[in-house]
Amino acid sequence: MNYRKSILLISCLTLCVGAIAKDKPGKPNNWGTWGKDDQLGAVNYLEPKHIVKAAKLIKEGKVFSLAIPLDATGPVFPSRIAPQHLMVATGADYAAGQPAYAGKMKFADDYIYMALQGSTQWDALSHAWYDSTLYNGVPETDIRSSPIAGGATKLGIENVKTSFVGRGVLIDVLAYKGGSLPAGYVITRSDIEETLKAQKTKVTQGDIVILRTGVVPDFYKLTDPIAKTQFMLGPQTGIGADVVEWVDKMEIVGIAADNIALEVLPNPNPEDTLSIHGSLLRDLGVYIGEIWWLEELAADCAEDGRYEFFIAAQPLNIPGAVGSPLNPIAIK
Repeated sequence: MNYRKSILLISCLTLCVGAIAKDKPGKPNNWGTWGKDDQLGAVNYLEPKHIVKAAKLIKEGKVFSLAIPLDATGPVFPSRIAPQHLMVATGADYAAGQPAYAGKMKFADDYIYMALQGSTQWDALSHAWYDSTLYNGVPETDIRSSPIAGGATKLGIENVKTSFVGRGVLIDVLAYKGGSLPAGYVITRSDIEETLKAQKTKVTQGDIVILRTGVVPDFYKLTDPIAKTQFMLGPQTGIGADVVEWVDKMEIVGIAADNIALEVLPNPNPEDTLSIHGSLLRDLGVYIGEIWWLEELAADCAEDGRYEFFIAAQPLNIPGAVGSPLNPIAIK
């Protein structure tokens, strides 16, 4: 084989590999960006230097929890049950005659049964996909139901148990739009960019972005159980498809919101319902956070005009889990 043919062959192979890695030409995709065996996805954007810089955002020591109460009264995606908290040993039991546990000591004990994405949470990269492959070409068959070695054998949430610590940015679309958004409103890239401009805030590589929509607070304003159920089944404000390219451009780690699915529900195009999950988790390796609580943080940001902060939002270390509850902490 002569030199010219060798060059042509190498060029063809390079193009083919690139096409496979990108999956669909022209569509934002991070397959192969951090190697063919990568299981971290966009977490790779978050480097130690970003964490050190983010720590300098702590000025006053003000701490905000961004989690809703983990109980049966909170919002949850309609296909899941709310968390169930069960007591198995109580003070009332001892008062009724149950013997002390050991010597004179008595103990209360409890359990919780829940969908791992039934409260404030992160989606793992193994949570959603289309066709037959997950992020970076992992086969869907790598998610298994075996009671011994089940769950996501790749892309499980345990891979990022020390991640999501760095600079957080609140994008208060709700406030920018006057404090109210219609049910099912599609948050566009323009909405996000205009809000950032109004806040005088910039998003940088490795950030954790949080959108305020008002959906979760609106749920908690309801008292009637039937009204709450109807609310959950109704239209939900969230991001639209054109936000995906913005997310890709910004090179952020994850994007969370105070709504049920991050993206708008139902999608204006029924065939694309929940497809943004595929674009972010499967194609870009960007993590999705849902059902966050932002009210106190948003009020403080509006007061001091500072929408950036240090954030620690690590998932639980659950091997093979496709999502995890968490208690995100923002510190200013």
